[in-house]
Amino acid sequence: MTTDNTLHFHDPIERILDLIEQTRFDDLPADAVQSAVVFFLDTVGVACAGRLAPKYDELMTLLPRWGLAGEASASVWNSGQRAPGPMAALINGYQCHALEYDCVYEPGVILPTPPIFGAMMAKVDELCAAGRPPSGRDLIRALVVALEVSCTLAGAARNAMFFFRPATTGVFSGLAALACLDPLPRDQLRQAFGIGYSQMGGTMQAHEEGSMMLAMQMGFSARNAVQAHDMARVGITAPVEILGGRFGFFHNFEHEHALPEALAAIGQPWKVTQLSHKPFPSGRVTHGAIHAMRTLRQELDLGPHNALQRIRAVHVDLPPLGLRLVGRPMMHHPAPNYARLCIPFVAAAEVMYGSVDPTTFAPERLNAPEVEALARRITTAEKPHPNANAFYPQTLTLTLDSGEVIVREIPYAWGHPQLPMSAQDREDKFRLCWRLTRADTAANEALLASTLDWLNRLPEARDPQPLLDLLAARA
Repeated sequence: MTTDNTLHFHDPIERILDLIEQTRFDDLPADAVQSAVVFFLDTVGVACAGRLAPKYDELMTLLPRWGLAGEASASVWNSGQRAPGPMAALINGYQCHALEYDCVYEPGVILPTPPIFGAMMAKVDELCAAGRPPSGRDLIRALVVALEVSCTLAGAARNAMFFFRPATTGVFSGLAALACLDPLPRDQLRQAFGIGYSQMGGTMQAHEEGSMMLAMQMGFSARNAVQAHDMARVGITAPVEILGGRFGFFHNFEHEHALPEALAAIGQPWKVTQLSHKPFPSGRVTHGAIHAMRTLRQELDLGPHNALQRIRAVHVDLPPLGLRLVGRPMMHHPAPNYARLCIPFVAAAEVMYGSVDPTTFAPERLNAPEVEALARRITTAEKPHPNANAFYPQTLTLTLDSGEVIVREIPYAWGHPQLPMSAQDREDKFRLCWRLTRADTAANEALLASTLDWLNRLPEARDPQPLLDLLAARA
């Protein structure tokens, strides 16, 4: 930054601010809009299933200590309760990631939607209460721009993660969504990003240990974005060289980067078109092994009736990042957070239960002795890869009791843009998320059908109140 009669700002964050201020819905190509509709629906489904988040009820008891709901309050999803916007964003962001069911931007190793959706929907609540409801087109623009921010910054990183990148970049993307829906003057917007950066945190230790803080860090990011937006509006100032400064993001949180190239590629294509779905509620890098075991289960007629007799061993080779994230060994009676990030558990569960879905991580299934017995025959190892952020390729080797060895190469997992879920698969996932937390009644089934129809026609929506009512309802 230099000073004369006019301030001139040179930090790379200025390109991000340009993106927020200059992108209009009509600038978005049809494929970006359609992808936004698809992943908006996916995120709403995951949010509905968020009622199953560990310690949800206990977390709700803290709301009275954290402030009473006022005029600018927002719904806490699945509860029928309201809270101050930052607190609602925190709990809702947590719900969005707690089941490990949210979508992924694989090149940047981030799950981008929980901080965005947690912050954005708190603002939507506020705007509707103020008589300024955003349209479906507004929501799509906010989601696409916000995704472009976090995915661009994450994709620029070249080092392995030591801070939890979905949460660090999520502060910026949450702010981008808020600024799209409720714009700030340029200088206040710049300050908002500095305030958000000043609150940033979240290390990979939570992932290393498989603790609840992994998902909670998403909530912190959503909360911090809401607070940063509010503080900037009333004139709070902050550092402005937040990406390239001496102590900026690409010095403190990411050490190796190709930021100039990443910024030059903004919108080419829009990152929303490059997201991957999660067909299974587990760490994304486990999905290749789960899908391979599903295929083998079907081909070889494996299941609880014969798996322990027929399967001698399973081995998965995967790049260094994958081993760090999900290569952990099976343990006795694992916690849900640990099991979701454990290839041996989820691969064994696929064979024994015929699926991996949110019910797989209920206590009686986590503690099943036959699953543990099979999981202890499944091992993982590192295969060299020059890209510190690579998920693939992976190799799964199954050895049968007969001595037969079957090898499956995994170039990418189901849900990847090159191996996408079908429209039916995507809607089936939404229906599962819904039915796991809603009573089996004719009224709820009718509401499910109308919700899917509303979400699939999001660009035509004039008022988001049906969506707010859906998320707010006690599950």
